[in-house]
Amino acid sequence: MASIPIALPPALPSELLSYVLSHQAYPTTLIICQPRATFLSSLLECINNTPAPPPPQTREADDTSASPSSPAHPANNPQEPPERHPLLIPTLHQVATSRYINLVFIPTVTHLRAYLAVFPPRDTREPPEQRFDKPGKNKPLVVVYGLVGLHRDTSEWSAQGLGSSLAGLVEAGWRAGRRVVVIEERKVESSGYEEGEGDSGGGGETRKRAWKVWEEKVPMLNGSVRRAALESEDGGWSGRTVEVGRILGRWFRFGKGDWCDEKG
Repeated sequence: MASIPIALPPALPSELLSYVLSHQAYPTTLIICQPRATFLSSLLECINNTPAPPPPQTREADDTSASPSSPAHPANNPQEPPERHPLLIPTLHQVATSRYINLVFIPTVTHLRAYLAVFPPRDTREPPEQRFDKPGKNKPLVVVYGLVGLHRDTSEWSAQGLGSSLAGLVEAGWRAGRRVVVIEERKVESSGYEEGEGDSGGGGETRKRAWKVWEEKVPMLNGSVRRAALESEDGGWSGRTVEVGRILGRWFRFGKGDWCDEKG
């Protein structure tokens, strides 16, 4: 029996992959709602922007730097190699797990609905040996990354359009017996979930931007007209509007990702 679908906070591409590798069980499908080149570019950007800890300094190094007349001894101060992102380290678990994750790139809403209509696809690969594995809490997943963003700026940007895609996704997950997980993309410049000190803290503003996708308002029906005026609470749409989070709340339970700070 499939589990209750969950919607997690927006995540960086690297955080998405780390989550899937940690929580998946065979079979798992990862649906990326953007072209392959766009996703790889975003993934490379966030990996390159991951801060590395400063190299450790020994007492001898401090004494040498404090004495300009002392000769330099490179052998006593070896340069530490820069720390690599965990996704760039081919551990046995990562290599073995990634072989059995089905990765799909979806460029449009039409492609997404067509794919979900025939989900799950036939997998010709042999499943991994699990005879000696202990049962755990990991479950087969179907993870969709950027579903809301895929609908933005299209004729399906409405409660009707989003609801149709979400209903098809939930039905596909139930049909395949998998847990459905929805995650939106978070850009590198808006990373961070810490609350700032006070109401006007910078960290609070950053966290607010990261979660803003669930508060965004969309019109009720497809084909709604946007008013040519300044931004307002209803997003400038004519007629009734509803928050994206309320649309997801009909089928999904909102959860907390591994990448969220304890304060977030």
